[in-house]
Amino acid sequence: MSATETAKKAYTVQEAAVAYGVSPDVIRAHIKAGSLVARYPTSRPIVGAEELNDWFEALPEDSPSK
Repeated sequence: MSATETAKKAYTVQEAAVAYGVSPDVIRAHIKAGSLVARYPTSRPIVGAEELNDWFEALPEDSPSK
């Protein structure tokens, strides 16, 4: 099997949070705001790996001002 065949294609909210080092609430907030698109094969959302990568790349590089 190649790396692309074994690569994860979608993440639960919890898995996405762990993978990107944020809380599940951050992932949920971005889904609610529309900056992350979730899919619903069941009642629980999943987010595609490419969607997560695009979201991450679009995040600001500077810390938000307080």
